[in-house]
Amino acid sequence: MRGKVFQGGLRCGALVLLACLLLFPPMAAVADEVPPFRVLWADTQRAEGIYLLDARIDYRLAPNLREALHNGVRLTFEMRVEITRGRDWLWDETVAGLTQGYRLRYHALSRLYLLTSLNTGVQRSFHRLESALARMGQVDGLPLLDAALLEADTDYRVRLRTELQVDALPLPLRLRGYLLPDWKPESDWYTWPLD
Repeated sequence: MRGKVFQGGLRCGALVLLACLLLFPPMAAVADEVPPFRVLWADTQRAEGIYLLDARIDYRLAPNLREALHNGVRLTFEMRVEITRGRDWLWDETVAGLTQGYRLRYHALSRLYLLTSLNTGVQRSFHRLESALARMGQVDGLPLLDAALLEADTDYRVRLRTELQVDALPLPLRLRGYLLPDWKPESDWYTWPLD
C-alpha cells in the first residue's frame, strides 16, 4: 500500500515539475532574446507652447500572438508617456501622463489588418502585418503637454514604454497573459530630458 502512495506522489510531482518547465522557461534562454517591443528612439520638441512627441517603436509579435491574431483575437496595445520631476529625497514625481491605445485585428474575409487608434477612433487598413506594426510604431508630433503648466528652472524628464494589454485579451487567454512572458510583451522604459 505504501509503495502505491509513493508512486502516485512521485507521478504527481513529476507532472507539477513538467508544468512549471512549460510555463516558466529557463531564465538563460529568455535573457538572450531580443525584446519583442523596443523603443528605438524618442524625443520632444516645443512648438507654439506645446511639447510634441516624436518616437519610433519596434513591434514584433511572437508566433503565438500572430496565430491568435489570425484566429480572430483582437490585440490591444498601450503606449504610456510620463513626464517626471526629480526630487532629492524621494522618488521622482510624475507631473503629467498620456496613454495612447491601439487595437489590431485581422479581417479574414478581406485579408486585411485593421489598426484602430483608441484615442481618436481613426481606423486604417494594411495588407501586411509588418506594415500595420510599423505604422503603430511611428509617432509624429503627438501633443504631450502645454509648456505653461511646467515650472521654470526645473529639470523634467520624459519616459515612454509600450505593452500589450493582457486585460483586453479574451478570458481563456488572459491566464496565459498573466503567467507567460510571450503573452505579455512590453518594452523597457525609454527616458530622456525634456528640453
